[in-house]
Amino acid sequence: MEKKYSVSGIIGCVLFGIGDWLLGFVDPAKVNGDVFYFISAGHGAGYPAWKIIVTLITAVIGVLFMQQGCVHIGDLMRSDKDKAGAARVFTFMTYGWLILHLVVTINVYVYSYMCENFGIEQAERFSGDISRISVPLLYISYVIIIAAMADLILVIARGRTFLRPRDAFFTPLTWICLTGGISMLLPESAFSKGLYTFCMNGGMIVWFVIMMFMEQTVLHRKFTVRQHTE
Repeated sequence: MEKKYSVSGIIGCVLFGIGDWLLGFVDPAKVNGDVFYFISAGHGAGYPAWKIIVTLITAVIGVLFMQQGCVHIGDLMRSDKDKAGAARVFTFMTYGWLILHLVVTINVYVYSYMCENFGIEQAERFSGDISRISVPLLYISYVIIIAAMADLILVIARGRTFLRPRDAFFTPLTWICLTGGISMLLPESAFSKGLYTFCMNGGMIVWFVIMMFMEQTVLHRKFTVRQHTE
């Protein structure tokens, strides 16, 4: 995997991550009522509209960079068949990532707007309605993302990539779980909620950074394999 694609993936995840922190770094106190799961007290009437705008802009730009990084995860595969398969899987994952981000952003905006203009009771009622419509999209996005992460772990563990099988213990999912776990151990605060929101993009950033520094190692393994094949 060439360094430029790792850098592209990092840029994409950083852009998504900006939105994560803008959405997540708020008062985490729970809201009464049947509202969208992500909503907390900090998303009420005082939540700035500019954060929604920046989050949407960074997501739309970020997905273009992230897609380049994720598609080229296929470059780590030994066979052309696995490479083509990985390109398709991680393309789906990237756009599942975008849908997940947009669903959360839209729900936050709707709740904040309703609080500002119609009061908290109407906001809670409307948020519950929107949540029931949007949650299936969340489930689909999570299934696509988890499937892609699991596929990467399996192909690495089975020796079908130019990484070592033990590198299956250090995939993006590892760093996502570690970041998310740390956030849950911290006292409840705007920072812990922000960190939890950021854990998926944070985990991807760590892995892309590792891949960036492993570029020469992977190239050497490719060269060695080709020599043995010839």
